[in-house]
Amino acid sequence: MSLEKYSAQQFENIFDQIFEKKINDNSTKNFLLELNSQNLPINSFFGAINSLKKRMIKIPHHQDALDVCGTGGDKLKTLNISTAVAFVLASSGIKIAKHGNRAVSSASGSADIFTHLGIAFDDNIKNIDNNLHNYNLSFLFAPYFHPILKNVAEIRKSINEPTIFNYIGPLLNPVNPQQQIIGTSNKNILHKIAEVLLKNNPQGSFYVVHGFDGMDEITISDNSYLLKISQQKIHEIEIIDPENYGIQKCSIDAIIGGNAEYNSQKMLELFAGKTSKYLDIVALNCAFALQLINKFENISDGIIFSQELLESGKVLDFLNKITKNI
Repeated sequence: MSLEKYSAQQFENIFDQIFEKKINDNSTKNFLLELNSQNLPINSFFGAINSLKKRMIKIPHHQDALDVCGTGGDKLKTLNISTAVAFVLASSGIKIAKHGNRAVSSASGSADIFTHLGIAFDDNIKNIDNNLHNYNLSFLFAPYFHPILKNVAEIRKSINEPTIFNYIGPLLNPVNPQQQIIGTSNKNILHKIAEVLLKNNPQGSFYVVHGFDGMDEITISDNSYLLKISQQKIHEIEIIDPENYGIQKCSIDAIIGGNAEYNSQKMLELFAGKTSKYLDIVALNCAFALQLINKFENISDGIIFSQELLESGKVLDFLNKITKNI
C-alpha cells in the first residue's frame, strides 16, 4: 500500500485506533515498519502529532519558554549537550521548559542527569509553574505528559529501528513553546520537522539542526545543517562551521560520554568553568539559542557570553541553588 497518498486525517484516525488498542499489536508493528519503508510521509507526522496532542496533558501559560531538545537516536553516546545548554541559559535568566526522557540509544538521557544531580521533577502543574517563575527551569519528563504512549511501548521495543515516535518527541512539549531548537539524528526529516513547526506554530521561531556526523546537536567534530523557521516561512538551509566562530574541530572522541554518573561529573566540571571541548560545544549550542531568542544577533557574541558565564562559576552556583529548592 502507498501511504504517501494518505491524508493527515487518515493517519490521525489510524493512530487514534492504535492508541485505543483497536488495532492488534502485530498490525501496529507492521504499520510502523511500513511507514519507515516509505520514508515517513509528512502527513504521518501531522496525524501522529494530532492524535497524541488530543491525549497529552498540557501545561498552560508558558508558551514563552524555550526548549532545547534532540530527537535522540544518533547512537554517538556523547556527553549531555542540550541538558547542559538548558542549565546555562536558565542561569542567565532565560525561561527553559526542558522536555526529555531517560536514555534510549545513549547511556544517559536528560532525565537521568536531572535525577543524578538530585533535581526533582514531577507532573504537578503548580510545581512546574513555581520552578519556571522562580528558577527559569523545569524538566518535563515526557512519559508524565504522554501516558498513552505506554500502549505502544512493547511494540516499539520489539522493533529494532527508530520509528516515527522517536522523531516526534521534541514536537510534543506540553507547554507548546513558540521558540525551540530541535536537533535530529536523521537528516531526511529536517524539513518534515520544519513543516510541522510552521503549520502548528506559524507565529513561532525555531531552529532545526543536524550534525554532519549524525549528531542531534550542533556538532564540533564536523559541520552542521541549520534550518530556520521564522516570519511564517522555512528559510534556506544553512551550514554551520564551528571554525568560523573560532572553535577548532575535534575528534568525536573528545565529547564522548558514559553513564549518568560519568556525564553528571563532567557537567559539574563544565559548570565549574573547566576548559574543554565540552565547553566549546555547549557554548556553540548556547550561542545559537541566544540568537534564536534575539539576545545576540552575532553568534560569536553569544559564544563569548556563554563561555564567560561558564568560566565565572555562576552556572554551578545556579545548579546548587536549584538542587536545594526544586
